[in-house]
Amino acid sequence: MSGADLMERIYREVLNIKERLEVVERLLVPEVEVSDGELEELRALRAEALRGEAVSWREVKKKVEELIT
Repeated sequence: MSGADLMERIYREVLNIKERLEVVERLLVPEVEVSDGELEELRALRAEALRGEAVSWREVKKKVEELIT
């Protein structure tokens, strides 16, 4: 088996594992409906994070928990 064949086999296996992980993720992470206001708030938190502003993990976790309960 050549190096290229081995790399192709490894790549296919990685893709297979990725697909299985995505299935598990869909099973574990429920999809929830969010209101426009909640979505806007999450977008604002994301924008803050992308700008490099500190966003407390506890704050984000609290907001997410509020959305799913």
